[in-house]
Amino acid sequence: MFPSPRLLLLVVVTCATGFGCTRTQPFFCGQPEDPRCPEGTACVEERCVSVDELPECALGQTRCGASCVDSRSNVAHCGACGQACADGQVCSRGRCTDACAAGLTACERDCVELESNTANCHTCETACGSLETCRTGTCACEPPLTECEGRCTNTESDGNHCGACSRACGPDGLCQDGECVTACAQDHRRCGQGCVDVRSDRFHCGTCGTACDSNQVCVGSRCVRVCSVGATDCDGVCSNLSTDARNCGACGNTCGAGQVCTNGRCACPSGQAECDGQCVDLRTNVQHCGACGRTCAQDETCTNSRCQCASPLVNCGDRCVDLASDTQNCGTCGRTCAQGLVCSGGLCALP
Repeated sequence: MFPSPRLLLLVVVTCATGFGCTRTQPFFCGQPEDPRCPEGTACVEERCVSVDELPECALGQTRCGASCVDSRSNVAHCGACGQACADGQVCSRGRCTDACAAGLTACERDCVELESNTANCHTCETACGSLETCRTGTCACEPPLTECEGRCTNTESDGNHCGACSRACGPDGLCQDGECVTACAQDHRRCGQGCVDVRSDRFHCGTCGTACDSNQVCVGSRCVRVCSVGATDCDGVCSNLSTDARNCGACGNTCGAGQVCTNGRCACPSGQAECDGQCVDLRTNVQHCGACGRTCAQDETCTNSRCQCASPLVNCGDRCVDLASDTQNCGTCGRTCAQGLVCSGGLCALP
Protein backbone atom coordinates (compact mmCIF):
# COMPACT_ATOMS: atom_id res chain seq x y z
CA MET A 1 0.00 0.00 0.00
CA PHE A 2 1.04 3.61 -0.50
CA PRO A 3 2.49 5.21 2.70
CA SER A 4 -0.16 6.77 4.95
CA PRO A 5 -0.74 10.56 5.09
CA ARG A 6 0.52 10.47 8.68
CA LEU A 7 3.87 9.00 7.57
CA LEU A 8 4.06 11.53 4.75
CA LEU A 9 3.47 14.39 7.23
CA LEU A 10 6.17 12.99 9.51
CA VAL A 11 8.68 12.92 6.66
CA VAL A 12 7.81 16.47 5.58
CA VAL A 13 8.13 17.80 9.16
CA THR A 14 11.38 15.90 9.69
CA CYS A 15 12.89 17.30 6.49
CA ALA A 16 11.68 20.80 7.28
CA THR A 17 13.31 20.77 10.72
CA GLY A 18 16.53 19.27 9.37
CA PHE A 19 16.53 16.16 11.58
CA GLY A 20 16.95 12.70 10.10
CA CYS A 21 15.91 13.48 6.52
CA THR A 22 17.67 11.06 4.18
CA ARG A 23 17.07 9.60 0.73
CA THR A 24 16.24 6.29 2.38
CA GLN A 25 12.72 7.51 3.10
CA PRO A 26 10.16 5.47 1.09
CA PHE A 27 9.20 8.49 -1.03
CA PHE A 28 12.61 8.77 -2.71
CA CYS A 29 13.75 6.39 -5.45
CA GLY A 30 16.03 6.04 -8.44
CA GLN A 31 19.38 6.08 -6.64
CA PRO A 32 21.42 3.00 -5.59
CA GLU A 33 20.97 3.74 -1.87
CA ASP A 34 17.20 4.22 -2.15
CA PRO A 35 14.79 1.42 -1.14
CA ARG A 36 12.30 0.01 -3.61
CA CYS A 37 9.02 1.87 -3.99
CA PRO A 38 6.12 0.39 -1.98
CA GLU A 39 3.67 -1.91 -3.72
CA GLY A 40 1.20 -0.05 -5.89
CA THR A 41 3.63 2.79 -6.66
CA ALA A 42 6.19 3.51 -9.38
CA CYS A 43 9.36 5.60 -9.50
CA VAL A 44 8.78 8.82 -11.46
CA GLU A 45 11.43 11.56 -11.43
CA GLU A 46 13.02 10.08 -8.28
CA ARG A 47 9.74 10.03 -6.34
CA CYS A 48 7.40 7.12 -5.60
CA VAL A 49 4.02 7.89 -7.16
CA SER A 50 0.82 5.88 -6.89
CA VAL A 51 0.15 4.01 -10.14
CA ASP A 52 -3.46 5.22 -9.91
CA GLU A 53 -2.18 8.76 -10.48
CA LEU A 54 -0.30 7.85 -13.66
CA PRO A 55 -1.98 8.41 -17.04
CA GLU A 56 -3.49 5.41 -18.82
CA CYS A 57 -1.25 3.76 -21.38
CA ALA A 58 -2.18 3.87 -25.04
CA LEU A 59 -4.03 0.90 -26.46
CA GLY A 60 -1.57 -1.85 -27.29
CA GLN A 61 0.83 -0.82 -24.53
CA THR A 62 1.37 -2.16 -21.01
CA ARG A 63 2.44 -0.21 -17.95
CA CYS A 64 5.71 -1.53 -16.55
CA GLY A 65 6.56 0.66 -13.58
CA ALA A 66 6.55 4.28 -14.71
CA SER A 67 6.79 3.46 -18.43
CA CYS A 68 4.29 2.36 -21.06
CA VAL A 69 5.80 -0.31 -23.31
CA ASP A 70 4.75 -2.57 -26.14
CA SER A 71 5.45 -6.00 -24.68
CA ARG A 72 5.21 -7.49 -28.17
CA SER A 73 8.49 -5.85 -29.17
CA ASN A 74 10.21 -4.38 -26.09
CA VAL A 75 13.41 -6.33 -25.38
CA ALA A 76 13.36 -5.38 -21.68
CA HIS A 77 9.72 -6.40 -21.18
CA CYS A 78 9.18 -9.08 -23.80
CA GLY A 79 5.78 -10.70 -23.32
CA ALA A 80 5.51 -9.44 -19.72
CA CYS A 81 6.93 -6.73 -17.47
CA GLY A 82 10.52 -7.45 -16.40
CA GLN A 83 10.92 -10.38 -18.79
CA ALA A 84 14.14 -9.30 -20.50
CA CYS A 85 15.69 -11.08 -23.47
CA ALA A 86 19.24 -12.41 -23.26
CA ASP A 87 22.13 -10.62 -24.94
CA GLY A 88 22.01 -11.09 -28.69
CA GLN A 89 18.29 -11.89 -28.73
CA VAL A 90 15.44 -9.76 -30.04
CA CYS A 91 11.83 -9.45 -28.94
CA SER A 92 9.50 -10.60 -31.70
CA ARG A 93 5.75 -10.77 -31.12
CA GLY A 94 6.20 -11.08 -27.36
CA ARG A 95 8.89 -13.78 -27.53
CA CYS A 96 12.65 -13.67 -27.14
CA THR A 97 14.18 -15.11 -30.31
CA ASP A 98 17.40 -14.98 -32.31
CA ALA A 99 15.78 -13.17 -35.24
CA CYS A 100 12.65 -11.14 -35.98
CA ALA A 101 9.63 -12.86 -37.50
CA ALA A 102 8.90 -12.35 -41.17
CA GLY A 103 7.72 -8.81 -41.92
CA LEU A 104 9.38 -7.31 -38.81
CA THR A 105 12.64 -5.33 -38.52
CA ALA A 106 14.98 -5.16 -35.52
CA CYS A 107 15.31 -1.58 -34.23
CA GLU A 108 17.48 -1.56 -31.10
CA ARG A 109 16.61 -5.29 -30.68
CA ASP A 110 12.86 -4.47 -30.77
CA CYS A 111 11.08 -6.15 -33.69
CA VAL A 112 8.69 -3.64 -35.25
CA GLU A 113 6.66 -3.10 -38.41
CA LEU A 114 8.27 -0.17 -40.21
CA GLU A 115 5.06 0.33 -42.18
CA SER A 116 3.04 1.28 -39.07
CA ASN A 117 5.35 1.93 -36.09
CA THR A 118 5.22 5.62 -35.09
CA ALA A 119 8.63 5.48 -33.37
CA ASN A 120 10.28 3.77 -36.34
CA CYS A 121 8.38 4.81 -39.46
CA HIS A 122 9.90 3.44 -42.69
CA THR A 123 13.35 3.39 -41.03
CA CYS A 124 14.57 2.79 -37.48
CA GLU A 125 14.51 5.87 -35.20
CA THR A 126 12.39 7.88 -37.66
CA ALA A 127 9.67 9.00 -35.24
CA CYS A 128 6.38 10.62 -36.22
CA GLY A 129 5.06 13.72 -34.45
CA SER A 130 2.67 13.58 -31.50
CA LEU A 131 -0.36 14.13 -33.77
CA GLU A 132 0.86 11.86 -36.56
CA THR A 133 0.48 8.19 -37.37
CA CYS A 134 2.64 5.96 -39.53
CA ARG A 135 0.76 4.69 -42.58
CA THR A 136 2.53 2.58 -45.21
CA GLY A 137 5.87 3.81 -43.93
CA THR A 138 5.00 7.53 -44.07
CA CYS A 139 4.20 9.89 -41.18
CA ALA A 140 0.86 11.61 -41.74
CA CYS A 141 -1.62 13.60 -39.67
CA GLU A 142 -4.07 11.50 -37.69
CA PRO A 143 -7.62 11.66 -39.06
CA PRO A 144 -9.49 13.97 -38.90
CA LEU A 145 -6.50 16.31 -38.71
CA THR A 146 -5.12 18.08 -41.78
CA GLU A 147 -1.61 19.34 -42.42
CA CYS A 148 -1.64 23.12 -42.70
CA GLU A 149 1.59 25.13 -42.89
CA GLY A 150 3.66 22.16 -41.75
CA ARG A 151 1.59 21.18 -38.71
CA CYS A 152 -1.44 19.02 -38.01
CA THR A 153 -4.62 20.86 -37.17
CA ASN A 154 -8.35 20.24 -36.93
CA THR A 155 -10.01 22.38 -39.61
CA GLU A 156 -13.34 21.80 -37.86
CA SER A 157 -12.33 24.10 -34.98
CA ASP A 158 -9.15 25.99 -35.97
CA GLY A 159 -9.86 29.72 -36.33
CA ASN A 160 -6.86 30.16 -38.63
CA HIS A 161 -7.71 27.18 -40.83
CA CYS A 162 -11.50 26.89 -40.66
CA GLY A 163 -12.85 24.34 -43.10
CA ALA A 164 -9.64 24.51 -45.14
CA CYS A 165 -6.03 25.57 -44.76
CA SER A 166 -5.43 29.36 -44.50
CA ARG A 167 -9.16 30.14 -44.26
CA ALA A 168 -9.08 32.44 -41.21
CA CYS A 169 -12.14 33.63 -39.27
CA GLY A 170 -10.52 36.90 -38.24
CA PRO A 171 -9.72 38.25 -34.76
CA ASP A 172 -13.33 38.20 -33.56
CA GLY A 173 -14.52 35.06 -35.38
CA LEU A 174 -14.74 31.49 -34.14
CA CYS A 175 -14.60 28.22 -36.04
CA GLN A 176 -17.37 25.69 -35.45
CA ASP A 177 -17.84 22.55 -37.56
CA GLY A 178 -15.62 24.03 -40.27
CA GLU A 179 -17.61 27.29 -40.52
CA CYS A 180 -16.82 30.75 -39.14
CA VAL A 181 -19.32 31.92 -36.52
CA THR A 182 -19.58 34.84 -34.10
CA ALA A 183 -20.60 32.74 -31.08
CA CYS A 184 -20.56 29.08 -30.08
CA ALA A 185 -23.73 27.01 -30.20
CA GLN A 186 -25.37 26.18 -26.88
CA ASP A 187 -24.03 22.60 -26.81
CA HIS A 188 -20.49 23.70 -27.74
CA ARG A 189 -17.70 25.22 -25.69
CA ARG A 190 -15.13 27.77 -26.77
CA CYS A 191 -11.57 26.41 -26.84
CA GLY A 192 -9.18 29.02 -28.22
CA GLN A 193 -10.63 30.27 -31.52
CA GLY A 194 -12.78 27.20 -31.96
CA CYS A 195 -16.13 25.88 -30.76
CA VAL A 196 -16.14 22.19 -29.82
CA ASP A 197 -18.43 19.63 -28.24
CA VAL A 198 -16.34 18.43 -25.30
CA ARG A 199 -18.63 15.42 -24.95
CA SER A 200 -17.33 13.91 -28.21
CA ASP A 201 -14.32 15.92 -29.43
CA ARG A 202 -11.25 13.67 -29.28
CA PHE A 203 -8.88 16.63 -28.96
CA HIS A 204 -10.91 18.43 -26.30
CA CYS A 205 -12.51 15.60 -24.35
CA GLY A 206 -14.28 16.83 -21.21
CA THR A 207 -12.15 19.98 -21.05
CA CYS A 208 -10.26 22.14 -23.53
CA GLY A 209 -6.89 20.67 -24.50
CA THR A 210 -7.55 17.19 -23.06
CA ALA A 211 -6.72 14.97 -26.05
CA CYS A 212 -7.47 11.27 -26.26
CA ASP A 213 -4.89 8.77 -27.44
CA SER A 214 -4.79 7.86 -31.13
CA ASN A 215 -6.57 4.57 -30.37
CA GLN A 216 -9.26 6.22 -28.27
CA VAL A 217 -12.50 8.11 -28.88
CA CYS A 218 -14.32 10.62 -26.72
CA VAL A 219 -17.65 9.34 -25.40
CA GLY A 220 -19.58 11.27 -22.78
CA SER A 221 -16.58 13.57 -22.12
CA ARG A 222 -14.32 10.57 -21.39
CA CYS A 223 -11.61 8.95 -23.48
CA VAL A 224 -12.53 5.34 -24.26
CA ARG A 225 -10.33 2.73 -25.86
CA VAL A 226 -11.47 1.32 -29.18
CA CYS A 227 -9.79 -1.01 -31.65
CA SER A 228 -9.66 -0.20 -35.33
CA VAL A 229 -11.68 -2.15 -37.88
CA GLY A 230 -10.29 -5.67 -38.21
CA ALA A 231 -8.73 -5.71 -34.73
CA THR A 232 -9.98 -7.28 -31.48
CA ASP A 233 -9.31 -6.16 -27.92
CA CYS A 234 -7.41 -9.00 -26.21
CA ASP A 235 -6.66 -7.99 -22.61
CA GLY A 236 -6.09 -4.37 -23.52
CA VAL A 237 -4.13 -5.07 -26.70
CA CYS A 238 -5.64 -4.60 -30.15
CA SER A 239 -4.82 -7.78 -32.03
CA ASN A 240 -5.41 -8.95 -35.56
CA LEU A 241 -6.70 -12.46 -34.96
CA SER A 242 -5.74 -13.39 -38.50
CA THR A 243 -2.01 -12.72 -38.05
CA ASP A 244 -1.21 -12.41 -34.31
CA ALA A 245 0.71 -15.51 -33.17
CA ARG A 246 -0.27 -14.80 -29.53
CA ASN A 247 -3.96 -14.51 -30.37
CA CYS A 248 -4.42 -16.66 -33.45
CA GLY A 249 -8.07 -17.06 -34.40
CA ALA A 250 -9.11 -16.21 -30.84
CA CYS A 251 -7.75 -14.24 -27.88
CA GLY A 252 -5.21 -16.27 -25.92
CA ASN A 253 -4.69 -18.92 -28.61
CA THR A 254 -0.88 -18.91 -28.83
CA CYS A 255 0.96 -20.60 -31.69
CA GLY A 256 3.84 -22.96 -31.03
CA ALA A 257 7.53 -22.05 -31.24
CA GLY A 258 8.50 -21.01 -34.75
CA GLN A 259 4.91 -21.00 -36.00
CA VAL A 260 3.15 -18.05 -37.58
CA CYS A 261 -0.53 -17.15 -37.67
CA THR A 262 -2.02 -17.19 -41.15
CA ASN A 263 -5.72 -16.54 -41.70
CA GLY A 264 -6.38 -17.28 -38.02
CA ARG A 265 -4.58 -20.64 -38.03
CA CYS A 266 -1.21 -21.57 -36.58
CA ALA A 267 1.13 -22.97 -39.21
CA CYS A 268 4.79 -23.20 -40.08
CA PRO A 269 6.22 -20.36 -42.18
CA SER A 270 6.39 -20.80 -45.94
CA GLY A 271 9.15 -23.25 -46.89
CA GLN A 272 9.00 -25.13 -43.59
CA ALA A 273 7.16 -28.24 -42.42
CA GLU A 274 6.03 -29.48 -39.01
CA CYS A 275 8.04 -32.46 -37.77
CA ASP A 276 7.68 -33.72 -34.19
CA GLY A 277 5.85 -30.54 -33.21
CA GLN A 278 8.56 -28.22 -34.56
CA CYS A 279 8.85 -26.15 -37.72
CA VAL A 280 11.86 -27.25 -39.75
CA ASP A 281 13.31 -26.56 -43.17
CA LEU A 282 13.35 -29.91 -44.99
CA ARG A 283 15.93 -28.51 -47.39
CA THR A 284 18.63 -28.05 -44.74
CA ASN A 285 17.65 -29.90 -41.54
CA VAL A 286 19.92 -32.92 -40.92
CA GLN A 287 17.29 -34.56 -38.68
CA HIS A 288 14.54 -34.15 -41.28
CA CYS A 289 16.25 -34.01 -44.67
CA GLY A 290 13.70 -34.01 -47.47
CA ALA A 291 11.08 -35.61 -45.21
CA CYS A 292 10.24 -35.81 -41.51
CA GLY A 293 12.44 -38.36 -39.73
CA ARG A 294 14.99 -38.80 -42.52
CA THR A 295 18.27 -38.31 -40.63
CA CYS A 296 21.63 -37.68 -42.27
CA ALA A 297 24.78 -39.44 -41.08
CA GLN A 298 27.14 -37.69 -38.66
CA ASP A 299 29.55 -36.64 -41.42
CA GLU A 300 26.77 -35.50 -43.78
CA THR A 301 24.90 -32.27 -44.31
CA CYS A 302 21.45 -31.68 -45.77
CA THR A 303 21.59 -29.71 -49.01
CA ASN A 304 18.52 -29.14 -51.17
CA SER A 305 16.67 -31.88 -49.24
CA ARG A 306 19.41 -34.48 -49.86
CA CYS A 307 22.02 -35.87 -47.46
CA GLN A 308 25.48 -35.15 -48.84
CA CYS A 309 28.99 -35.53 -47.54
CA ALA A 310 30.19 -32.50 -45.70
CA SER A 311 32.98 -30.65 -47.51
CA PRO A 312 35.79 -31.57 -48.10
CA LEU A 313 34.55 -35.18 -47.86
CA VAL A 314 33.19 -36.99 -50.93
CA ASN A 315 31.01 -40.06 -51.34
CA CYS A 316 32.86 -43.26 -52.19
CA GLY A 317 30.90 -46.50 -51.95
CA ASP A 318 28.11 -44.97 -49.89
CA ARG A 319 30.43 -43.53 -47.28
CA CYS A 320 32.10 -40.16 -46.87
CA VAL A 321 35.88 -40.13 -47.21
CA ASP A 322 38.69 -37.59 -47.40
CA LEU A 323 40.50 -38.14 -50.72
CA ALA A 324 43.48 -36.24 -49.35
CA SER A 325 44.23 -38.80 -46.62
CA ASP A 326 42.20 -42.01 -47.12
CA THR A 327 44.56 -44.89 -48.10
CA GLN A 328 41.63 -46.80 -49.65
CA ASN A 329 40.57 -43.79 -51.73
CA CYS A 330 43.67 -41.68 -52.27
CA GLY A 331 43.09 -38.81 -54.67
CA THR A 332 40.09 -40.56 -56.18
CA CYS A 333 37.56 -43.20 -55.19
CA GLY A 334 38.99 -46.77 -55.26
CA ARG A 335 42.71 -45.86 -55.51
CA THR A 336 44.36 -47.93 -52.77
CA CYS A 337 47.85 -47.21 -51.53
CA ALA A 338 50.28 -50.14 -51.28
CA GLN A 339 51.09 -51.60 -47.88
CA GLY A 340 53.41 -49.36 -45.92
CA LEU A 341 52.45 -46.20 -47.80
CA VAL A 342 50.23 -43.37 -46.59
CA CYS A 343 47.95 -41.01 -48.46
CA SER A 344 49.15 -37.44 -48.23
CA GLY A 345 47.59 -34.64 -50.23
CA GLY A 346 45.82 -37.17 -52.42
CA LEU A 347 49.05 -39.03 -53.29
CA CYS A 348 50.43 -42.35 -52.00
CA ALA A 349 53.80 -41.71 -50.36
CA LEU A 350 56.22 -43.03 -47.81
CA PRO A 351 55.34 -42.10 -44.25
